[in-house]
Amino acid sequence: MLRQIIQIVLPVILPFLVYGLWLKWARAKAIREGHDVIPPLDKGPWLLLLGIGVALAAAILIVTALGTGASPDSIYHAPTLKDGVVQPGYFEPKE
Repeated sequence: MLRQIIQIVLPVILPFLVYGLWLKWARAKAIREGHDVIPPLDKGPWLLLLGIGVALAAAILIVTALGTGASPDSIYHAPTLKDGVVQPGYFEPKE
């Protein structure tokens, strides 16, 4: 569950968080400098932010898929139950 949050949810939400922080900073700056124009929340680039988030999540998933895992010619040993304790499965390099 945590892996799914880190690899999918966080990258999609990250552009919105960055935009929200920038918007808060821009509004504070506009008020501090006495400007009448404060960046509105409803005019944000929501579709662009969603596209960036989805692209970021896709890039992370692709890098994870291609950069992790065992060699295709390795041998997989399934989990076993030994003395009431589950021994996890593992990959063994082929000789």
